[in-house]
Amino acid sequence: MNDRKSKSHADRPVRILFETGAGRSASALLENNFLQHCLDMGAEMHVLSPGACFEPFVERYRLPGIHFHYLSIDSARRRRYKRWTHREANWGARLSRKGLGSIRRAMWQVLGERINAVDGGFMSDLVDKVQPDCFFTANLNLGFSRGLVSMCGRRSIPTVGNIFSWDHPYYEQHSRPDHLTCWSDVVRDGLVKMRGFLPEQIDVIGAPVFDAYFDPDGIWSRNEFCNRMGLDSQRPILLFATLGQMQAFRDETGTFRAFLAAVDQAGIPGPPQIILRLHPRSIDHYYHEFRSRQDVVFSRYLDYCPGMRWLPSRDEVILAGNLLRHADVCVSPGSTMLIEAAIFDTPTIVPTFNPMMKEDYDRFFKKDWLNKHLGFLLEENAVGVAHTTEELIAVIQRGLSDPEWLKDGRQKIREKLLGPLDGKATERLAQFVVETGRKAAVKN
Repeated sequence: MNDRKSKSHADRPVRILFETGAGRSASALLENNFLQHCLDMGAEMHVLSPGACFEPFVERYRLPGIHFHYLSIDSARRRRYKRWTHREANWGARLSRKGLGSIRRAMWQVLGERINAVDGGFMSDLVDKVQPDCFFTANLNLGFSRGLVSMCGRRSIPTVGNIFSWDHPYYEQHSRPDHLTCWSDVVRDGLVKMRGFLPEQIDVIGAPVFDAYFDPDGIWSRNEFCNRMGLDSQRPILLFATLGQMQAFRDETGTFRAFLAAVDQAGIPGPPQIILRLHPRSIDHYYHEFRSRQDVVFSRYLDYCPGMRWLPSRDEVILAGNLLRHADVCVSPGSTMLIEAAIFDTPTIVPTFNPMMKEDYDRFFKKDWLNKHLGFLLEENAVGVAHTTEELIAVIQRGLSDPEWLKDGRQKIREKLLGPLDGKATERLAQFVVETGRKAAVKN
């Protein structure tokens, strides 16, 4: 009987239904040849994405053996039992924080999966048609696959959710797949302690989002980088990475104004050149007044896909890596670039103040960053912290004069938080997903 099952499976490829609803997480996989890796391993790929309605997106990733299906984000976000889904998630988070992971998992099986599966019904015809051996979502925390994960789970279709970023264990998990993939042991431990997953459910594969940084053809010399950016290779380079306009009325420019004031007051020899790296959620015209400064160069992702927001090309990601590689100091009020800078051993600084909205930012940093997201960095003494303009001047000067400052902390970030840094995380992820589907296909 097992021979018949294996022979039946050999008659067709492993079918993977792959949801990727947001451009950045789509880029991290698609631009790193995730689809080709899966095809090479014998899979048939069904890409479920808002980009399926945009012909340039389809043409960009079209290959034999890949099928595109449209995902309505509006439909994916609808909650028929909104009150109960929120209650289940809140109760589950409390149970996990108290170390009651087994009760949290049981509650998901009895209640959470059942009520969330109802919201995956809009895709039931597609699931019936594709009959996937595995359902995989590129970024579990966005929640676009919430209903589908639950519906597939109730149909005994294996599900895999990728934890896209280092800080995502701090956020609500909208659904609970059979398997998770993540960056590192630190992220896995967070998912176990804060979200009640079992360690054996989680596979550490590294960060696909960093794979392009290790492309030998994408590593530029300082002279080549400065020529591309219009900078002087002999002068210091300060990289300021914005956090993004996360809330409509919380001023984001105040921290950059304080940074410029610190640079102007310090009288740093060179003088330094400033790269203002705008987060995709930063609003360009808020920073327009700074374009008149001769020492400020703007940089941001530009590629975009309708319905998916920013979708950076591999070339754009390579540029971001070289920004971090050649900056003498990276300054940011909380961007993930603080973490990425450790890859290149670049000194990093966190200004925790914003003179424009002092009380709001004090609460923000104490509640959401210093005690949570940045907690690991502070514990490992991996970043400089400045609470005033005077402190910011001092730590910028320290970072420029002593590149070895906090070097041990950055090493700990690389070893503990970032996972394997070999440019092969996307390939490992593809292998995990396809093997999960293959095991299910043979079993069935």
